[in-house]
Amino acid sequence: MTLIFLGLALWYGLHFMPATKPRFRSKLIKAMGPNIYAGAFTLGLIGSIVLMVMGWRSAVQWSVYTLPGWTVLTGVALVFIGVILFGFGFDKRMQTNLKRYIRHLQLTGMLLWAAGHLVLNGDNRSVLLFGGLGLWAIIMRVLVNRRDGAWSKPDRVPLGREFVPAVIALGFAAGFVFSHPYLSGVTLFN
Repeated sequence: MTLIFLGLALWYGLHFMPATKPRFRSKLIKAMGPNIYAGAFTLGLIGSIVLMVMGWRSAVQWSVYTLPGWTVLTGVALVFIGVILFGFGFDKRMQTNLKRYIRHLQLTGMLLWAAGHLVLNGDNRSVLLFGGLGLWAIIMRVLVNRRDGAWSKPDRVPLGREFVPAVIALGFAAGFVFSHPYLSGVTLFN
């Protein structure tokens, strides 16, 4: 469980710094150069994910709660919708009509993904990991909204421009299904 805590702490720290200290981030980018900063940030993210996965796989598991069996479909739907929204929001430069209704596609996707996992898994490591990531998504929405100010909805885009974000989103979903057994040790389909 300690590794999950460390992974979450690193994940929070890496994301909170740009959201709460944009001037400090700018100074770092200027001092390091944009490519080195991006590389260091990416390595930090990968490190946090590795810590969380290692912590997940090594934690002694015990039940915190058990939900009724009929909630499984709800959990699966939340995870699927979350992964799709995350994929649609992956490239900030791409415009999609979903951005007219949801300000933060990736953060909303992460929150739904985490909530779905909490519906599906009531063990201690799930509560810590997915509860921690869900809480992070909520806090980040507040911090980013405070930093960026009032939301102005983007203009409507032609449906043809939805194709590339949809392909990216489906790629995320396929990658998630493929990698899930390797990351968590749990296969999605039996």
